[in-house]
Amino acid sequence: MKKLMVSKNIQLGVWCLLVAATFILQTNISVSAQTSGQQTRNRWEKLVYEDAKALIQETTLELAKNPQNAVALRMRSSAFYRNSEPEKGKADAVAALALLKSPVNAEEFEAKCYAERRLEKYDDALLDCTKAIELDSKFAWAYYNRGNANEGKKRYEQAAADYTKAIELNPNFLDAYAQRGYIYSLNKEHIKAIADYTKVIELDPKRASGYNSRGYFYHQKKEYDSAIADYTKAIELDPKAALGYYNRGSVYIVNKKYDLAIADYTKSIEIDPKAALAYLNRGYIYSVNKEYDKAIADFTKAIGLNPKEPSAYFYRGKTYNDKKEYNLAIADYTKAIELDSKYAQSYYNRADAYEAKGEKMLADKDRQKAKELEGQPK
Repeated sequence: MKKLMVSKNIQLGVWCLLVAATFILQTNISVSAQTSGQQTRNRWEKLVYEDAKALIQETTLELAKNPQNAVALRMRSSAFYRNSEPEKGKADAVAALALLKSPVNAEEFEAKCYAERRLEKYDDALLDCTKAIELDSKFAWAYYNRGNANEGKKRYEQAAADYTKAIELNPNFLDAYAQRGYIYSLNKEHIKAIADYTKVIELDPKRASGYNSRGYFYHQKKEYDSAIADYTKAIELDPKAALGYYNRGSVYIVNKKYDLAIADYTKSIEIDPKAALAYLNRGYIYSVNKEYDKAIADFTKAIGLNPKEPSAYFYRGKTYNDKKEYNLAIADYTKAIELDSKYAQSYYNRADAYEAKGEKMLADKDRQKAKELEGQPK
C-alpha cells in the first residue's frame, strides 16, 4: 500500500511539472508574440539600410504568423519609409501604436516612441523613448528616435545631443549622422554638416540623397565645384530624381552659366512637372536673357502651382515692366506686396511702373514706404 502511494505521488508530481512547463511555454509564446529576439532585431536593423525590400518581406512573413508583433510592424514601417513608401510606413506606425497600449520592455517602449514620432506625437514620443533608455541605456535607436522627437519640437540642441549619443553607441548609425548634419546646417555649421554627410556617404555610397545633401552644404559655403561634383554624382546614382538636376541648376545660375542651368531646370521639370521652383528659376534666366514671353510663361506656371509664392509675382511683374506692360506689372507687384508686405523692392519696382505711367503721387508713396521698410531692423 505504501509503495502504491509513493507511485501515485510520483505520478502527481510529474503531472504538476508538465502543467507548469506547459504554462511557462505558453507564457513564452505570448511574450514572443509581442516582441522579437535580439538576434532578429539586430538583423532587421541591418536590413533597414542594406536591403529594405528584404526587410519588408521578412517582417510581412512574421506578421502573417503573428499579427500581434508590434516590433515587426515598427521595423516594417522603417523599411517602407526607407523604400520611399511613406503611406505604408505611416499605416504600420498606426497599427503598431494600437498594439502598444501597455509596453513592458525597452524594445516595446522604443517601438511605441517610434510610432508616436512618425505620427508627430512628439511629447508622447519623448516620454516613451526616455523610458526605453531608462530600461536599456545602450539602446541607440531609442536615443535616435528621441532626437527625432526633439527635432520635431525644434529643440535642436537636445536633438543633436541624442543623435551624438546614438552615434557613440553605434558608430555606423547612418540616420543619426544624417539628422545631426541637418541640425548643424540649420546652425550654419556647414563644415560639421559636411563631415557628417561624408560619413553618410561612406556608409551608403550608392544613395543619391547623401550626395544631394552634402552638395547643398558645399553650395552654402560657396564651394561651387564641390557642390556640382556631388550633385552630378547624385544624378548618376538616381537619374530619374528631379532634385539633383534642380540643385545643380541652382549652382549654375549663381555662376551665371545660364545655358547649363536652363538644361538642368528643364530636365527637372520633365521629371517633376509640378516643380514650381524649377519654373521660377528657369523663368528668371529667360528674363535675364530678354526672352520675355518664355519668362512670363514660366512665372505663370509657377504661380499656378504655388499661388502664394510672392517672388513669382514679383519677377513676372518685373518682366512685364521690361516689356512696358505697366498695368500688368503693377497688378503683379501689388499681389507680391499682399503676400509679403515687408519686401521693399516690390514697392520700389511698383513705384517705377507708376512713374512710367505718369502717376507720380502713387510712385512717391511707394518709394516712401520702401524707404521706411529699409530703415526697419532686419
